[in-house]
Amino acid sequence: MSHWQSGWLTILPSGQWYVEGTHFPIPLSTTQRITVPLGPLHVEQTLNLGLVPTVTGRYRTRIRWSMYNNVLQIAPLIGILTSGKGESFKGNRENFQEISKTGQKLGALVFVFTPDGIDWETYRIRGYLYDQRREYWQRFETPFPHVIYNRIPTRAVEEKEHMQETLNRISQLKNVTLFNRQFFDKESLFTILQSRKEIVPFLPDTYTLDSCERLKSFAKKHDVLYLKPIRGKAGRGIMRLEKHDNIWILRRVHQQKSLYRSFYDLDELWTYLWPILQRKPYIIQQGIMLATYNNRPFDVRVLTQKNGQGHWDITGVGIRQAGARSITTHVPRGGTILSPDKILPKIFGEEWAIFIQQNIRNIVLVIAKALQQNMRDLAEMSMDLGITSEGDIWFFEANSKPEKFDEPDIRRASLRNIIYYSQHMCK
Repeated sequence: MSHWQSGWLTILPSGQWYVEGTHFPIPLSTTQRITVPLGPLHVEQTLNLGLVPTVTGRYRTRIRWSMYNNVLQIAPLIGILTSGKGESFKGNRENFQEISKTGQKLGALVFVFTPDGIDWETYRIRGYLYDQRREYWQRFETPFPHVIYNRIPTRAVEEKEHMQETLNRISQLKNVTLFNRQFFDKESLFTILQSRKEIVPFLPDTYTLDSCERLKSFAKKHDVLYLKPIRGKAGRGIMRLEKHDNIWILRRVHQQKSLYRSFYDLDELWTYLWPILQRKPYIIQQGIMLATYNNRPFDVRVLTQKNGQGHWDITGVGIRQAGARSITTHVPRGGTILSPDKILPKIFGEEWAIFIQQNIRNIVLVIAKALQQNMRDLAEMSMDLGITSEGDIWFFEANSKPEKFDEPDIRRASLRNIIYYSQHMCK
């Protein structure tokens, strides 16, 4: 049986790989070249065991290695899949840098690549490694990674034919783990969850906004409604519909400004909505009266990820409070970040706050496991939950490509979990 150890991996601009460790069967004053099947697809790679020459532009990181039957194994190799061409690859580069730095600390080789960088004949990849010292993405050739982290930045790009072809080919490879496969959309998300009896009590009344009759049906049951783009993100496009006396008031936020429009009947409202719905499909959802803090409503943002044992776990929980005139709690729309450990006891008392937080954890894990049964390749997601003044919990939505959390402790834990989960998948 092999035992994983930690050593230094150095890659030179010329493409030569050097591995330094304290338990190699050679003296460190010398250098021995070996050729080993590296990566999950066992691509032949020449490695140098021993001391590394001093060369400008070299990339150095800690790596986990083991020797089994005289074959050197290095894992995990983690590839961040994004879009673009060459050095102009797209996506959140700051996020990619932080994942890379965490990998360097924990013994993983992290690189960024695009579909154009894959050689499907040799199963090698032209990718980019982040050089912390020079703050520069340097191009290198690497074997195929054990884990591919899908961070294609938009739905439109992800749905392009060449992207779908790439994702499909990756998902068919043995011993290669792909996560997360695709963006969620709210319609399919609620269709899955509404079929689960244990989850239904936490779901607000939700349906596709497909007709004026649907609008009228919901309006009879609920005085407050939310209209949300099925494929929306970060609160963009959300509208709130509220009845005051005999007038329906439609509110939306545009560039952090709250815009109002009044309608005297629902047929008039439908005439206004119809051109919007033709461009972008929406769901209609029961409005929930959220608990408030300092007279402003808030909801709960939860990050759940698979951990180093491959199990769903709660990485962190944060509170997002709505802006002064906002209809959502999203920070880009004027929302404020609060701590649940400080806020919930002030509102509900110490004992009830502990119960609510445990309830949140249980509900999130049940939902994550239910979604995993119906969707491939899930390993992380964020969820938006609501809490009423009575302490009841409601599920609003989930995001399979969560943006970075602003809370430093949650952010650090999320980065570590990406690496830990990748290490687990290599066992």
